[in-house]
Amino acid sequence: MNKYDYTYAVARIRANEAKLLSQQQLSSVIAAPTFDEALRRVSDLGYDTDGGYIRALDKRARAVDELVFGIVPDKSMLDSLIIKNDFANLKLCLKALVCGKSTDGLLTTPSVYDPEEIKKYVFERKNDKLPECMRHADRSGYRILTQTRFAQLADSVIDRAAMEQTLLFAAKADNDVMREVAEAFVALTDIKVLYRTIKAKKEESFMLRAVAECAAFDKKDIVRAAAKGEESFFEFLSHTPFAKTAQSLKVSPAEYEKKSDEYILGVLDRVKNDPFGIAPIVAFRFAANTELINLRIILSAKHNGMPEDSIRERVRGADV
Repeated sequence: MNKYDYTYAVARIRANEAKLLSQQQLSSVIAAPTFDEALRRVSDLGYDTDGGYIRALDKRARAVDELVFGIVPDKSMLDSLIIKNDFANLKLCLKALVCGKSTDGLLTTPSVYDPEEIKKYVFERKNDKLPECMRHADRSGYRILTQTRFAQLADSVIDRAAMEQTLLFAAKADNDVMREVAEAFVALTDIKVLYRTIKAKKEESFMLRAVAECAAFDKKDIVRAAAKGEESFFEFLSHTPFAKTAQSLKVSPAEYEKKSDEYILGVLDRVKNDPFGIAPIVAFRFAANTELINLRIILSAKHNGMPEDSIRERVRGADV
């Protein structure tokens, strides 16, 4: 694809970037004395809050994806960003099938594949009709759930398959930005997963099944370090680009999620000014979704009476 094919799309993105909330605007919402006042300020900033803040944020998320996927010249370039939603749908459908539950209103979009088709083939056990990249995860997940009821292991196997496919789609895109974002996402996810397994005192064999290979570190080496315990794990990570981010695991899972998002924001910030490629589009989508995460955190915290300082600690991005 010619790099100039992205010129129009990037121009549209630049126009919409101006609509993203500034740190000052977010700070104003945080500083609101009550939940109702915070909601009013969000409404003044352009959100339709008539149906409540959750509906308002969901509506904005859909609008962001309609914009991004509507203007990108080649939608498959974004597959690595959303394939995790397909595997989340696979997990949901398998559990619903085994437990006799409904998936109504629970399937996740945007996705690479039609969620209703995934549901149909999972429920009918037509494994060969599923996308090829999901067949092994479907067979393994179904076998684990029906034979052992070990849902955590089934989740781990499917989540690892999602990460592996994320890397494959990024490689297929043949774009440095997509590869770097995918590698960072998988590495950060591997670190989170391994820390959880350490805390849960899982065996090394479980760890190996739960994490994906990535360019940032050798899978066997990091699993071996994790199996020896927390001190060995953090010593290993101290020699990787994720050393500082990993330290936030010691604070809380929420702090690690925040620092992971900020790490990827930093990756995208370095490349978002390219006027001829996909980088500004990916950076905009991530920034817009970060804004939504921040507003969800702020409004939920306001609704529950959380103090202002605690809210500021949880918000992603620059100090607000």
